[in-house]
Amino acid sequence: MESSKRMIELQEISLSFGDLKVLDNISLGFTEGSKTVIIGPSGTGKSTLLRCINLFERPQEGRVYIDGHEITHRSASDLHKIRQSIGMVFQSFNLYAHKTVLENLCMAPVLLKKEKRSVVEERAMMHLQQVGLEEKAGAYPAQLSGGQQQRVAIARALNMNPKVLLFDEPTSALDPEMISEVLDIMMAIAKENITMVFVTHEMGFAQKIADRIIFLHGGHIVENGSPEQVFKHPKSERTKQFLSKVLK
Repeated sequence: MESSKRMIELQEISLSFGDLKVLDNISLGFTEGSKTVIIGPSGTGKSTLLRCINLFERPQEGRVYIDGHEITHRSASDLHKIRQSIGMVFQSFNLYAHKTVLENLCMAPVLLKKEKRSVVEERAMMHLQQVGLEEKAGAYPAQLSGGQQQRVAIARALNMNPKVLLFDEPTSALDPEMISEVLDIMMAIAKENITMVFVTHEMGFAQKIADRIIFLHGGHIVENGSPEQVFKHPKSERTKQFLSKVLK
């Protein structure tokens, strides 16, 4: 359940790639347990904004706070520790091909957090059961469908016990028939008290899961409100134009 505590805060974030300004003076706060969906046309900075939260992209201006701690200018070792509380699910799964499903889930907690392997494995099996893949613990990624691989990637992120979960278009690399199985898993996980931020083109999913929708265009926040406000009563003409093309 959402609380009033700020888990993520972005203050006046700007980032350019060469002459292209991808993010322009973005300020946003995300409360603990909140579910935020970022929407907008391709190439408007959505994924870049998401990657600024864990400093996979480092903003040239502004500050990033996680759980009250400013991380923008931290040393590599400090940042490494902070990232352990931020799970990320990518478009392309990013599983280790030469490791089994169970090994993929256990590597980071054992190597980075120095947790006891038996404890980590027990928790991993619980998360595999959560995503409906406990019987695949000994399989390798190549033996799984795309939807199954993405569900493993979600279980792997959960196995780090994150405070924050970031989803960067998690269904964009999937065949259409596999999309619903991943969306169903994310809907179930959203009931947990984890702060989640999604970048997605799945508008029906966005309307169901989000307590807030952010429409990003040209590196600016054009719309920021509840699903009801943004989808049914958008203020901006640009938002109306976008939604008229993507809503069926």
